[in-house]
This record gives sequence, structure tokens and C-alpha cells, in this order.
Amino acid sequence: MLPLPILNVRLNACHEDWQQMTPVALGHHCAQCNRLVLDFTTSTQADLTAAFRNSPDGRVCGRFRPEQLAPRPLLRQKLRRFLVALVLVCGLGLSGQEVLAQVRKSTQQSALRLKKQVAFQVPEQSTQPLADNTIGIVGLPESSTSHSADSPYTHVEQMPQFKGGAEAMQKFIAQHLRIPSTDPSFEGRVFVKFIVTKTGSLQAIEIAKGLYPSVDTEALRVVGLMNGKFEPGRQSGQKVDVYFVLPLTFQKTKAPSSSHKK
Repeated sequence: MLPLPILNVRLNACHEDWQQMTPVALGHHCAQCNRLVLDFTTSTQADLTAAFRNSPDGRVCGRFRPEQLAPRPLLRQKLRRFLVALVLVCGLGLSGQEVLAQVRKSTQQSALRLKKQVAFQVPEQSTQPLADNTIGIVGLPESSTSHSADSPYTHVEQMPQFKGGAEAMQKFIAQHLRIPSTDPSFEGRVFVKFIVTKTGSLQAIEIAKGLYPSVDTEALRVVGLMNGKFEPGRQSGQKVDVYFVLPLTFQKTKAPSSSHKK
């Protein structure tokens, strides 16, 4: 069965900056709310459903692409006129005939203005530029939140852990990660996404956010060396397959300066 993409997400957007958050596994940590913000920009509907199922408080904070969000409803012109009439009746105490006359007069004036205009007028809501990605609290989906047995989790009670802990993983990365000699000027972070299976092996290793082809290849190579070095994640005491996102930082190395004595 093909994985379904994430579409029509109802989002209560917030104004926190994704780039200012601390990168962690599966997403970023928001210090303002002290919550994990999951990155759903490359995820499927099954990942979103699993995140709801495993959320301790039933809420999920996530980052989405604009095309993954549900369109904002626009008020129709007739509904707008009705609301204006309703406000006039309730607020000003006008009679029904007075309101009807004002609406008709307004409609006639609008028709005259439309005849003089040639260009199509776009609703104000659609003129606002969309951000590259949007962060916020996801509305509870209408579909069932049951987790498929053959689908990896995105978040579990006990996340997978590198054997020896975070410090051991950092030492392993520092020992094996190399900046390609062909592209020494590139530096930054590469995010690698993979699945830690219930046996601790790694599967479906891919680039979630790349930097440069040769640098991305090096990141994939180093993550491949970690195969079998993870303790699997657990849900309800059982070992399960879990998605894992690992950021790898590439920094330029400064060449040692040489001094010559005359």
C-alpha cells in the first residue's frame, strides 16, 4: 500500500522561528513552549496519525509545507452582505425595510463600480504571501488514530538510543565524519532520516534536508556505519520500529599556519 501524503491539516499557527529552535531527533525543541516540534514536511499521513496516538497530552506541534495545510475558508459576497445587514439590525435598531433598502442601494453602487473595472479583484485573504513552512499545533484529525502494525512510529514512550548514550554518539560521529576534499568550503547541517528497527538495525536511510551532494553522501556513509549500534525504541514495553532524524554538522577545518625563520 502506498503511503498517503499529508493534506488538509488544520493548524493553529504560532510565530516561533524554526531556525531558532534546538535541533533534536525527529524535529526541533521549542524553548518557549518546552515542546518537541515534529518535522512533517517529508512525512506521511501515517506518521501524523502515529504522532497523535503517542502524544501524552493529545496535542502535536509540527512543521508543515503550505500545500499540506487546509485552505482558509473565504466568506462569500452574499454572506458578507447578510452579516452587514444583521449588524445593522442588531446594533442600530433599523427596521427590515430600512436594512433592505440600504443593502439594495449598496448592491446597486457595487454593480456600477464593477462595470467600470476591468481587472479581476482577488480577495484580500489570497494576497498575503505564504511562508515557506508553517509551525503550529495540529488539529485532531477526523480519521481514526489507530496505528498500523506495519508502519514505523514517529514518537514513542522510549525513543531509540545510541549504545553508550548521546556522548558516545557524538564521539563516533567526530571520529568518522570527514568533509570531502573536493568541497572543503561547504559547512552546515545535514539531516539524515532513517528507521531504527525493533532489532536495532537501520533501514530506509535517506537525506531529510541536504547541504551539497558530496557532503550528503558523506553523511549517509557515516550513518550507515551506525547500523546495529542503536538500542531499539519501545512502546508499551514492546520493541518497535521508529523513525529517527539525526543532524550531522560539517565545519571547515582551518589549515595550520606555518612560520619561516630567515
